[in-house]
Formats: sequence, structure tokens, C-alpha cells
Amino acid sequence: MPKLTFTDAEKGHMKSAVASGHEAWSEQYLSGIKKKLKEQHLTKQFNCCCYCSRDLKGEFKLVIDIEHILPKSIFTNHMFTPKNLSVACKRCNMNIKQADVSFLTVATEDLPNRVFRSQFYKFVHPNLDNIEAHLNLEIVRLSRRKKIIKYVVLNESSKGQFNYDYFKLKRLEENAFDEAQDLPSRAEVKNSELAHKFEELVRLLNR
Repeated sequence: MPKLTFTDAEKGHMKSAVASGHEAWSEQYLSGIKKKLKEQHLTKQFNCCCYCSRDLKGEFKLVIDIEHILPKSIFTNHMFTPKNLSVACKRCNMNIKQADVSFLTVATEDLPNRVFRSQFYKFVHPNLDNIEAHLNLEIVRLSRRKKIIKYVVLNESSKGQFNYDYFKLKRLEENAFDEAQDLPSRAEVKNSELAHKFEELVRLLNR
């Protein structure tokens, strides 16, 4: 894949954004840069979400996020670092992961300068790991409209299992199963704070 290049003006914009802080990500002057990044990573990820592997082809571009693996609100200096960028669906990025860093194997303050090493990430890192060695998405089409899906953790991979649990992939399997039977999809909680509180309650009840 050809290396992504930027003009001197674009490089200046990126440097300015990093200096201004992560909220600069929404500034209009970065729109052309973000378009380049999204197109590059969609091609690299074969038009799939970097975490759940769902097909994003044909999706409206605004529902596809440029994903900062290390949250830009915490690691602002890596806001444009290539190894820290990918593309993700809104569900994985905004509804689940957000600015969480519990997927790191060490505390953020203990991370060394060379943060882009596979051993620091509990999940399959989009740029450091090969997801096909850890987790596979199997799809059986029943018709043009109906399908069932199953995520298979490969080689007893701890990273593959972490992806399955962390991104709640079982829910996607259940929803596809429901839809194949012409049943309503099982509702997912959109309010992330409410979802976390509910999961905390479930953990307490299962002790």
C-alpha cells in the first residue's frame, strides 16, 4: 500500500492541533487530513472495523470513525501517529471503547516511550497484531438479507478472547441470529454510563 503523504501545510496543521490539545481534532482545518486518513485505513482494514471486523463497505462515512487506539484525550502527542490510527464502527469506538485504557497491560504512567509494542495491549492491536491469528469472523448467509455470524477465538488466543469480551461480540452474534429469524434485534444500551453500571451490577450478582 502506498505510504500516505501530506503537504507542508497539512503537516503544519497537525503540529498545531497537537499543540492545541485533543479538542482541536474537531477543527475544520483538519477535515482534508482526516479524509485522507480514513480512506487510507479503510483500504488497509479491507473496509472492516478494526475491532469487530464487521463490513463497513457502503456505510455512510460519518458512521465510520477514525480510531485512536490510545485515546487522543490522554495521548495527545500520538493524535496523528500512524501506528495509533485505524478505522472503527461507532459501536466499538463510541459506545464501548471511548477513552478507556483498561486494555493496556500496564498503567499509563508506566508505559515506556516506545508504546507501540504488542505486549502492552490486551486486545488485538490493529497495527501491531494480525487479527487473523487471534480471532475469526465466520459468516453463513441464509439468503441475500439473512445471515448468522460467529466469532471464533483461534489458538486459545488471550488477545482474541479479550476482543470477544471487551467489544461484546456475543451481542452481535445474538442480534444476527434474531434477525435471521425475523425477530427484533436485542437492544443494546446506547448510554455508555448506564451500560457500565449495568455490567458492574451483573459482576456483583455473579460473585
